[in-house]
Amino acid sequence: MDDELWNILMALENGTRREMLKTLANYDSYALELSKMIGVSQQAINKQLDILEKLGFITTSGSIPSTIGPPRKVYRSMGFSTITIDYSRNFMEIKKREISYPDQDTEGDTISLIDRLKSVNDEIETLDRKRSEAVGRKDLIIEKLRQQASEYDGFYRNVIYEYLEKLDFSEVAEETGLPEDMVERIIGKFISP
Repeated sequence: MDDELWNILMALENGTRREMLKTLANYDSYALELSKMIGVSQQAINKQLDILEKLGFITTSGSIPSTIGPPRKVYRSMGFSTITIDYSRNFMEIKKREISYPDQDTEGDTISLIDRLKSVNDEIETLDRKRSEAVGRKDLIIEKLRQQASEYDGFYRNVIYEYLEKLDFSEVAEETGLPEDMVERIIGKFISP
């Protein structure tokens, strides 16, 4: 897993940061306002804002005047992606995908927009169910293949397990430090014993 995904997971593991991101996804805000809404000191909020900004989750979108000091920085969500985490008995996979914004008409009255929102939510729920079923099938297949690979010694088994994760000879060769033709021979022996 690359550093970007670990940074995302680290950012989301903190409850205060999650609340801040949820709030900033709804509207732009500044530190004092976030502090009052979330119930955390402004100092703690400022620290979390710095972390989120360095990780690219938020950005400043200007400032507003303050009656008691310098202008207040206003922060906004960067809203960048969708993340899926599959953690099953036989594999773990984390993927980040950029959100795709199709050119669709979002005009209409409130009722029609709410109806479209409900429809999109139903569509996402259906896709999530289908995805969950596919992940379950993948898990069972990997389990069966791992049982078959357990007959090999540790070195060969590790190469096979790496292949089951990547399904690409060159990536396995790079990960294991083995020549690609050796990886192909090991997998070839596994596939047709």
